[in-house]
Amino acid sequence: MDNPAPEPENFRKVKHTNQLETYFYPGLFMDEHMNYTWKDINIGHVQVKVHGRHGSESATYAETGQVVWPASEMLSHYLLHHSHLVQSRSVLELGAGVGLPGLVAAKLTKEPSSVVLTDQSEVVLELLQKNTEANFTGDTDGPKCALLDWGVDLEEFKKTHGTFDLIIGADIIYWMEQEGMAEPLFQTVSMLLSKKADAMFLLCHHVRSAEMVQSIRDIASKFNLLCAEVGKDDLPAACSDILSNVPLQLLTFTPKDADIII
Repeated sequence: MDNPAPEPENFRKVKHTNQLETYFYPGLFMDEHMNYTWKDINIGHVQVKVHGRHGSESATYAETGQVVWPASEMLSHYLLHHSHLVQSRSVLELGAGVGLPGLVAAKLTKEPSSVVLTDQSEVVLELLQKNTEANFTGDTDGPKCALLDWGVDLEEFKKTHGTFDLIIGADIIYWMEQEGMAEPLFQTVSMLLSKKADAMFLLCHHVRSAEMVQSIRDIASKFNLLCAEVGKDDLPAACSDILSNVPLQLLTFTPKDADIII
């Protein structure tokens, strides 16, 4: 039997509360050479300054937290065309990376400070904070940035930040071993989603396999969340070009006893 490949430098093993292990090292989320550039990204009339890696075709697996992925653009366009979802509502972005959808949400509301952008990596959080400060300057209170590891210390996070009327995520599940990511994710959503009748989790998801999609639905159901897909006819026209290149789904998750309001 072949010897296993050596573990990368700074490799860490992290146990989630469900006792399933996931593995990562800091370089998985940050470019150690800091090869970032500033770019103005236009989502309709909303312009967002983003510092990160631009062009996912040039990104490596080690740079997932620094790239503006197609799913984040599609989710941002959807929020623009359904701005009632963020106006006068508290918003949480999970696995924000460079933070495009969360920053768009913050620019669509009169209270940007009601938006909280999160990531589980402290080094990615530094990049996220830089993007937040670049987009909200002067006397305007911008969105908050916070460390959040799914399924970990949720009560403490809830005490500090409260619950949220809208939770969003863009391409934040990508392992085939779905339980390792999806269970902590939906545990987090179920804990931090507000009790309002129209509270919702929006997930823009890269469809990597039919089994993966079904697994997401099944695990969400375990946490009393009902999954529905937003049909292509209900997506903004700006999403057409994105969908012509990448197979994406926009999924909504609501408590099973709530009405879906889109």
